[in-house]
Amino acid sequence: MTPMFDDPDTAAREAFSAAAVILADRPAYAEYLGWSPVEVAALAAHAASWRTTAPPMLRRLAAAQLSQQVAAYAQFLVQVTRVACVQFAPGDQQAERDASAIAATITRFAPVSNSQLEPAPTPDEQVEDLGQALDDLERLVGLEAAKREINEQVQLIRITQMRAAAGLKNPTVSRHLVFVGNPGTGKTTVARIVGRIYKALKVVPDGHLVETDASGLVAGYVGQTALKTAEQIQAALGGILFIDEAYGLMRNDFGLEAIDTLVKGVEDHRATLVLIVAGYTSEMGEFLTANPGLASRLPTTITFEDYSASELLQILQRIAADNDYSIGADPRLIEAITAGMAEPAFGNAREMRNLFESAVRRQAWRLREISDVSVDQMRTLTVDDVLG
Repeated sequence: MTPMFDDPDTAAREAFSAAAVILADRPAYAEYLGWSPVEVAALAAHAASWRTTAPPMLRRLAAAQLSQQVAAYAQFLVQVTRVACVQFAPGDQQAERDASAIAATITRFAPVSNSQLEPAPTPDEQVEDLGQALDDLERLVGLEAAKREINEQVQLIRITQMRAAAGLKNPTVSRHLVFVGNPGTGKTTVARIVGRIYKALKVVPDGHLVETDASGLVAGYVGQTALKTAEQIQAALGGILFIDEAYGLMRNDFGLEAIDTLVKGVEDHRATLVLIVAGYTSEMGEFLTANPGLASRLPTTITFEDYSASELLQILQRIAADNDYSIGADPRLIEAITAGMAEPAFGNAREMRNLFESAVRRQAWRLREISDVSVDQMRTLTVDDVLG
């Protein structure tokens, strides 16, 4: 129900606009509104800036110092973003990120915290959320060193929180992380899980992940890079800013400006922002020396080792199973994967995704002359399908 404000029509329009940002490409939302997809896309374009700027009516209420109405309207808009995801885009990570960005902007602008807008989880719910995230981490193939480091980080946070609750002093512990390893070793996947873990532990309020790289932080002119980097920081508030191949900033004329802005951002938003930077081991060492304050704010490095051939086969089989296909454990697959690992540009798990997609195309072609294809035939990928 639209809350009782002095301009309920505007409140309703802004609510529909906020949802449109999340659901611009969802035909079901256009059908729900009784509009065409083009009209919904226009509505989304009009409200796209709400990821980083509060909606006009919320700003107007705040300017009039109507604090009660600001709080009520903020709660209303945040609820709209969450209902939009659940109703029209369940399980869609991009929709959830857009909703989190809008909600984070609203809660930063309103004189209320996110915890006031949404009931805090009970201890049982918090344990369940944390347990599910840790279970998902454990189910990942390989990455034993990374899993151990993250579990140690979780235990450190939990003990720190227990000490604080008992009235004991705690040293300042940085939650920011450095991920080092080759491409395709699961760094982004683990960063998403870390976001869920940090949310369950109340390290950050939302836990959403904003992913970018050097090109997403650097602009072409002096002064613009700081603004572009600040926009990424703003979008990540309440969650995690994940910068892949962060060492790329060292190879750009304006990269140091971006790094300086990052250092200031993590300092200014210590309670609402976690920074994770990722890249190759040697290059990341150079990156951390670029600013005197950078290394001290990123003291924890987690190493992502390359997968073994047997682990890569497990990953390939899981990708297949997740898509209702099956691949057997033929020794020729291990041999082919081992040979591929010797290639200089080998991409670890990314190569398995490419291998699976190629296998699906070959299987479809192999079945082209069978008029009545069985379910088992549709599900089975042979060694020849995989290897070509």
